[in-house]
Amino acid sequence: MTPRSAARPRRRTDLPALAALLLAAPLIALPTGPAHADTPIPRQPAGADVSFTEDNAATSPHARTNGAVLGPDYRYGSLASEATGRTAVQLVGRGRYVSFTLTRPANAVDFHYALPDSLHGGGINAPLELYVDGRAEAALTLTSQFSWLYGTYPFSNNPSVGKPDGQVPHDFYNDVRYRFGRTLPAGTVVKLQVDAGDNAPWYVVNTADFEQAPAPAAKPDGYLDATAYGVDATGATDTTAALQHAVDAASAAGRGLYLPAGTYTLSAPLNVDQVTIAGAGEWYTVLTGHNVSFAGKQNPPSSHVDISDLAIFGNVDVRDDSNSADTGFNGGFSDSRISHVWIQNEKVGAWIIGPSTNLTLDHLRIQDTTADGVNLNAADGPVTHALITQNFLRNTQDDGLALWSENYGDTADALVRNTVDSPGLANNIGVYGAGADDVIAGNLLQDTVTRGGGIGIGQRFGSVPMSGPLAVTGNTLVRTGQWDPGWDYGVGAIWFDPQQGSMTAPVEIRGNDIVDSPYSAFMFQNSAAYTGAAVTTPPSGGNAVTNVTIDDNRVSGVGSYVFQDQAPGAVTVSGLHADGVGIAGVFSCGAGFALKDAGGDSGWKHAPVCGMPARSALWAYPGSTTFEAATTGQATPAQKVVVANTGATSATLGQVTASPGFSVAPDPAHPCGATLDAADPTDPATWCVLDVTFTPQHDGLTRGALTLQATGGGKPTAVQLVGSTDPLGGDGGVAPPSNLALGATLTASSALPGFPATNANDDNSGSYWESQDGSAFPQSLTADLGTAQQERSVVLTLPPNWGARTQTLAVLGSTDGSTWTTLVPAADHVFDPASADTVTLTLPVGTNERYLQVVVAGNTGWPAAQLSEFEIFD
Repeated sequence: MTPRSAARPRRRTDLPALAALLLAAPLIALPTGPAHADTPIPRQPAGADVSFTEDNAATSPHARTNGAVLGPDYRYGSLASEATGRTAVQLVGRGRYVSFTLTRPANAVDFHYALPDSLHGGGINAPLELYVDGRAEAALTLTSQFSWLYGTYPFSNNPSVGKPDGQVPHDFYNDVRYRFGRTLPAGTVVKLQVDAGDNAPWYVVNTADFEQAPAPAAKPDGYLDATAYGVDATGATDTTAALQHAVDAASAAGRGLYLPAGTYTLSAPLNVDQVTIAGAGEWYTVLTGHNVSFAGKQNPPSSHVDISDLAIFGNVDVRDDSNSADTGFNGGFSDSRISHVWIQNEKVGAWIIGPSTNLTLDHLRIQDTTADGVNLNAADGPVTHALITQNFLRNTQDDGLALWSENYGDTADALVRNTVDSPGLANNIGVYGAGADDVIAGNLLQDTVTRGGGIGIGQRFGSVPMSGPLAVTGNTLVRTGQWDPGWDYGVGAIWFDPQQGSMTAPVEIRGNDIVDSPYSAFMFQNSAAYTGAAVTTPPSGGNAVTNVTIDDNRVSGVGSYVFQDQAPGAVTVSGLHADGVGIAGVFSCGAGFALKDAGGDSGWKHAPVCGMPARSALWAYPGSTTFEAATTGQATPAQKVVVANTGATSATLGQVTASPGFSVAPDPAHPCGATLDAADPTDPATWCVLDVTFTPQHDGLTRGALTLQATGGGKPTAVQLVGSTDPLGGDGGVAPPSNLALGATLTASSALPGFPATNANDDNSGSYWESQDGSAFPQSLTADLGTAQQERSVVLTLPPNWGARTQTLAVLGSTDGSTWTTLVPAADHVFDPASADTVTLTLPVGTNERYLQVVVAGNTGWPAAQLSEFEIFD
């Protein structure tokens, strides 16, 4: 189809004008000659020009509370560590509140909050009363369905607590928004208060974002109205097919498509190409449902796509990397613009696949995703001339913004004036390989949670070598960098990781401000990575980092070092001013790294130090442990709390005490002894487990703490304990249980070459296990879960494009793998494409087995047993 760019409707500044306006700003101009400390780049405000005013519940001068202020806290697994500002307010019990006094008129608000999970990991729903100037306004419906992840990457909803390197409960926050229906003047007091019926054991409020949402936008002249094509805007029915028809009609006619205010329920991605789609506004036009997404084409990409003024609310509560349909925008987009879109509870906000050129993503609000915010993934072709600007991202569970040059280069792409808060894993901004002339400028990056920094630049994940230059200019990094439990030391605010090759491309780091970094400001990691106590041992080799210029940067407050030099290589430094340095200017243990002094520095040129902090407070997680649905006078099942040593020397454990109503005991599988070894992720003696139970003495709430006395006179470490006799609990009715089989070991009685047993728990319905063709029935597929676990059902599937067939099936269970009990007797079960080729078998109440086995005694479709997925749910 011939592009119609000249005729397509546009509602905002066109792409070239917008790009020119931003790229002309001094803060992102590439230097034309050598850097000089006496000619600093003028500082400009960093971050997106957001439409709202944000108040932190714990620190804003316009906030008041009688609740408990949490933090500041940087310990992974605590409620405060994942909050913007590392602080929040917790409300436990009736009458507790937090209030905000408006400094500007507002008619809408978005609250960033946390609730406890349910006992089985599905989340809970709970109301919380909203007041305006002392009068009850509404009961907000809050949920933890989209919060709380467990286990090892890529995580699950199955509650568990385990080793520090990968089994820390996390991802606590979500967002709820509300329109008041009127404009509240400045000075109005908006309050959240726990009232009768607000029955969550506790509530945590992090921020309140108040704004003046504009009135709904009318249909632009010349646009088609989606509802004229039978599209349901009430949300009552699945309107995917009708809306796709409307999109196709608008594309064919060369006209824009208008989505009036309403809710549009979808079950599959909308394919878009050469089309303009506009809603009535982010607060009015809402697309929601399962697999709600806009899908661009690949090779060639979609082109001339313009989507704006709407919201996408998914229902994604766990990360599934085999599914690209749960991503707000996915695929290739060229000569396109996506703007003023609110994206929440999706896996990824926008995953852009190359080839793609001239794409602008601006004024997006991306919150509470289970993976990245925006990833420019040059997998099938280069991603060039992309402009990512004026976006607000919060609580993504992987990189906030990422340039991933997987097989081709991200070239001449600009990440400019964005705000990225609290990425739950990895970096606020990640660069993995790169093409030439990429720019990262004027961004506000805050509160990295774990395994990353504010800006991570690496030769990682199979990326193509960086060609450069890369300009990192005018950014402000606040409380970025964090403890890495896989290395057992901190990651810097700006860090280089030449994991898969030396990095020699020119990188200019100029005019940035690093504020309150919990560990180092600049870090150069070694590909032969240090871990734990070996951090002071010089590596025998490793990939180098060279051709980096660090000029006119300011470091204000850093927990350990200005430079953490762990890789061979060299950088040129000038005009670097530091204050509030925690240990010393430079960490160096003989990795062969050189700092070339070009002058104009101050505040960090101390003698280099080799060694991480010898002692630190014990790390205990989860930082808040909740006992729900308890019975007065009866002890609850035990919940686990892990205690870990993060210091470079061994730690002696002091007395461990629990508040009245709570009891603590050694965990039989990993009990605490008298000491913990020095931090080392390979040493299980660096951490131990305590079992905590709750025996309520009265109905209602009981608050307490688990306290670990520090050694050497330090501050004790405390874990908050909350017990409740309220019946709230269970699965919460909002999310399915976890598939236990994903982590199981599968074996089969036989397998056709190329169709092994492991195909049946790879979370891919397109692959399958098939027993040896022609072998006698019965054939069996066995799952070893590692330990005996509660099981409630087995779900069996075949590839969704197969024809119907009947298999004769039984399910057996065993605790030892040798003695078997029949759980589901043999019977015929039809796999029908009309029901997604899926068969669900309910297990007897109380099933608790280590091994589950499916026995296939016949198959009408093929002379062998066949299963694409063997799923086991608790």
